Amino acid sequence: MKINPVYKKELRIGVRTIKTALIILGYNGLLALFGLFAFYATFEYGSRYGGTVNYAKVLELYAIIAAVEFGLVLFTVPALTAGSISGEREKQTLDILLTSKLTPMQVILGKLASSISIMILLAFSSLPIISLVFSIGGVTFLDLLEFMALIIITAIYIGSIGIFFSCLFKKTTAATVSTYGALLFLTLGTFFIIAAIVILKDMKAAALVTQTDYIRKSPDAGYWILILLVNPAMTCFSMIENQIGTGSRLVTFLREFGVTSDWIESNWFFISAAIQGVLSLIFIYFSSRLLNPLKEKRRFRKKD
Repeated sequence: MKINPVYKKELRIGVRTIKTALIILGYNGLLALFGLFAFYATFEYGSRYGGTVNYAKVLELYAIIAAVEFGLVLFTVPALTAGSISGEREKQTLDILLTSKLTPMQVILGKLASSISIMILLAFSSLPIISLVFSIGGVTFLDLLEFMALIIITAIYIGSIGIFFSCLFKKTTAATVSTYGALLFLTLGTFFIIAAIVILKDMKAAALVTQTDYIRKSPDAGYWILILLVNPAMTCFSMIENQIGTGSRLVTFLREFGVTSDWIESNWFFISAAIQGVLSLIFIYFSSRLLNPLKEKRRFRKKD
């Protein structure tokens, strides 16, 4: 099996630098800090001051560790991918790379695969911390596999966005800021859009009440609620809710602020993961188009 040369090169360089070791140390250090604190607050504090230990709270412990690890993934992936292409351009090695037999798509996939490999390494290195939950029970091995799949899907999703901006901008700083800005829009901006639509509908309903005998109803965002399918944080929330058995909170939120179907509500995780996968392919495709040197030649020929 032939391995992508760019992936092979990046992987060899990455594991030899102290940067990778520091990332693994910091990643697992923060995760262990939150995990041990949550473990203490759930059991030690409860038994010492409450007199009893509620073993049902082990699912809350799992939810905290999973949420923190997912947040670290969102924070780490843009830093790993935003400078993948722009960094080559700044070092003036991109032209040399493009003159090789590799296609722009192979370059993009190699850079993305090397970043995803680091995230997979981080995810597997955190298994001893997550195993704190398995020492008590309440979480199955399939739940852990589903969580690992979420990490990989999210890493590809955010990583494709980071590489897209890395191809779009010549400077790593601009690409990094844009990637984090896009991530901020996906995680928080989508909720602001829902809130803005609800507020506007509420204002409109209030005006109708004062002018006519219109019966004011609780406003919602309608089908705009489906924009949350592109929100990776919402995908993680739906997975955790289903695993710990509190999925009714997700359904309540969706029905209160929007219009959805029972099928979408029960399969939110899989639908959002599929949509984010398609968006990843789109970002990868346009990244290869931006990186294609023949595109610039065609543009100059058209001008001439």
